[in-house]
Amino acid sequence: MLAHLGRRFGNELYKFAFPIYRPLYRAFKSYDDRIERRVLASRLRPGSVVVDAGANIGIYSQFLSKCVGPGGKVHSFEPSPDNFRRLLSATSSFSNVHPNQMAVSDKTGESVLYMSDKLNVDHRAYPTEGETRRTLSIQSIRLDDYFKLGERVDFIKMDIQGFELHALRGAERILTENPKAELLVEFWPYGLKRAGASGEDLVRFLRDRGFHFLTVKNNRLSPCPEPWANPDDPAHYFDLFAQPSTAVNANVLER
Repeated sequence: MLAHLGRRFGNELYKFAFPIYRPLYRAFKSYDDRIERRVLASRLRPGSVVVDAGANIGIYSQFLSKCVGPGGKVHSFEPSPDNFRRLLSATSSFSNVHPNQMAVSDKTGESVLYMSDKLNVDHRAYPTEGETRRTLSIQSIRLDDYFKLGERVDFIKMDIQGFELHALRGAERILTENPKAELLVEFWPYGLKRAGASGEDLVRFLRDRGFHFLTVKNNRLSPCPEPWANPDDPAHYFDLFAQPSTAVNANVLER
């Protein structure tokens, strides 16, 4: 109940008092994702090329920009017009951030965004059963079409409300050409199911491509051999790190 009230209050600030919302949200993300950020800072190097899919208002794009330095690149994707406008504002002084008003998908072309009036971080690329949402016509893109043949990608961060498997299917060439690339994806079985996939499908897709998994448990990064969860529980989700089996072990990630 408290979390629900907090989200509602936050969304009201987003709508009517954004100059107050932004620093509060930045502080919240810095604390709530502190371990994930420590891992990212330890893995990314000056010059790294990063994808931020579901960039929202740019809080993470700013952080990633600092991690990769002026020689690196952050390719940020956000389809919502309001969020994208704020993403542009947040990253206007970060020359290594390349904002794109597009959804990352398994198809390139015109698509539909199902807007949430309750939560600015809950717009979706698929219809929501039992819920009527206003829709917007948007552009979607496969990462395989966005990046040129042979172009380097070092890290993909993806938080797109259950559409992660669709987006990864649109990045198969990228993952093949960049066998050392690592991923951080939101693992939300409830959303994956409603997008027409499942947690098992996502895990299988990545395992078939040589990834193993880690996640944050008890304030540390730990192996996650079987990240299954109840697909009917909308409150259950967590960040899943996908790392090539040839990469260093989890202890290095905990520096």
